[in-house]
Amino acid sequence: MQAAAGRSETKRKPIITRMDRASASTIGLMLSRHRMIASLIFLQGCGVTYQLPIPTNSALIQAANEIRAASAREPVSVTLNNAERRIAEIEQRLQPATRELCFDLRERASTDCRAWQISVIDEDEVNAYATGTNEVVIHRGVIEYARHDAEIALVIAHELSHHLLNHLNESAARNILGSLIGAAIVTTIGGGSSQSRDTGAEVGGWIANQSFSRAQEKEADIMAGRLLFHAGYNLTRARSQFIQLARLGDRERVRSTFLDTHPVGPERLAHWDMIIEGTASN
Repeated sequence: MQAAAGRSETKRKPIITRMDRASASTIGLMLSRHRMIASLIFLQGCGVTYQLPIPTNSALIQAANEIRAASAREPVSVTLNNAERRIAEIEQRLQPATRELCFDLRERASTDCRAWQISVIDEDEVNAYATGTNEVVIHRGVIEYARHDAEIALVIAHELSHHLLNHLNESAARNILGSLIGAAIVTTIGGGSSQSRDTGAEVGGWIANQSFSRAQEKEADIMAGRLLFHAGYNLTRARSQFIQLARLGDRERVRSTFLDTHPVGPERLAHWDMIIEGTASN
């Protein structure tokens, strides 16, 4: 869950670490990077099944105005024990719907639909993430900034959805493939030096990850909406979680770009409104 001091929902190591200081400014590598983007386009479109239309400009502007007008929240201090108790209660309520959805998504789910481990760590930032070991980690700050159980349930359901949709394994496979393509293209165009291959691999993995990661976040929100609905939570009440996350993050932009791994706040809020509308019409 992208948050105040922001890690991403799924816990991933940085995809690219040397791009700024590598030889990416050379003519040959710049050409190879453009070719790399073209070669990796197919990676952005496959693997993600559940998507909604892109929100309209008017919906994004309306969402941005609502975020700007919202009152800032102050955290309400809770002990780690109380936070764990509250998370356990919400987890128990979510569990039947999570297992049912997992069985529905067996072609995607990376587990055998057993119970997932949800833990709380003693950190005051608003953040959560899924790990590659079937675990969801919630920061204590999520509970302190929340005003309704539905907001906390949304965070948990979103992270569970990353597991249900096999996002962590899909991302790892895509990054490896992107790195291989990047290294091969740079070697073909710019020569076979180890530095060129390493840089090409880094850039290729980074390009492969960007919009795919953003699509995963949207897909996880869709699944979270289904989970909350079947667990009896109010999706409109949960909606305020996205408003607060947006206030804690970047409030200037209304639409994400290629460089973003997460949808920006107004885009995500407008997307959630589409999820609410779709759920109400079913």
